[in-house]
Amino acid sequence: MALTIESSGRQFCPINLKDSEARLNKKYGIKLAELKNGELSGFLGDLEANIPFRGGYNQPLGEINEKIIKRYDKIPGFCSMLLENNTDIFRHSKIIYEISYNHYVFGKESDMRSDQDCKFPSGCCGRSAKNLFLSLMEKGYVNSSFLYNPFQNHAYVGLPFVVKENNKTGFIISDPTSDQLFDCEERKIRNNLFVVYGTKWEYKTDWKCGADLYPFASNNSKFSNLYTLRGDVDPSINEVQDMEKFFCEVFKNPVGVKAHFL
Repeated sequence: MALTIESSGRQFCPINLKDSEARLNKKYGIKLAELKNGELSGFLGDLEANIPFRGGYNQPLGEINEKIIKRYDKIPGFCSMLLENNTDIFRHSKIIYEISYNHYVFGKESDMRSDQDCKFPSGCCGRSAKNLFLSLMEKGYVNSSFLYNPFQNHAYVGLPFVVKENNKTGFIISDPTSDQLFDCEERKIRNNLFVVYGTKWEYKTDWKCGADLYPFASNNSKFSNLYTLRGDVDPSINEVQDMEKFFCEVFKNPVGVKAHFL
């Protein structure tokens, strides 16, 4: 049966983000909204083990080679995760959200831009998204992809999927610095996550006067994934300016994903 690849499909959030943050606050013994830059949070767990990649623009090439490139040497560079049914979307969204939550704690504790005027999450989308992109791969999400819209200057992570039950395709979108995109404190969303069926989504916030942060090919948006990591990779993680190829290829090779976390 042919895959159902929609150019634009239904967009929704499979989990309640506020409830998810409250649940993880309880699990880890902290209050994410109250964390201060450069201060230890009292996090109950091994934050370094939970975040295998945290180098930002200076990632360890040896670990990328051992933990990702060698591990996935039999998997096509462009791939998506094969899900049994829509319930799998919910299950994986919870895991991905928790990994992003851990990255947010790291961003705060490490004072990610301590040498700059702005503080995490402000101005940290590239660093944090690259950390999340690689960490998700290490945790089993070989389909993890870094997405960057240079015209609107924002980066986040997308995970393409194929649902076996109905052959629908789509993306789980995860943004580890999403709260910087909102002007009003009451409207801020930390670790934004949503799902879209198809290859086109709308991502509008207060950033850039409400501009769409979708990675348009027309504005030279870029991506990184397993395919690019196998190329001429450097510590800053190369990005490729060919979104048309990305969206054309990712659903051709659905693979089973055995993601792991705590």
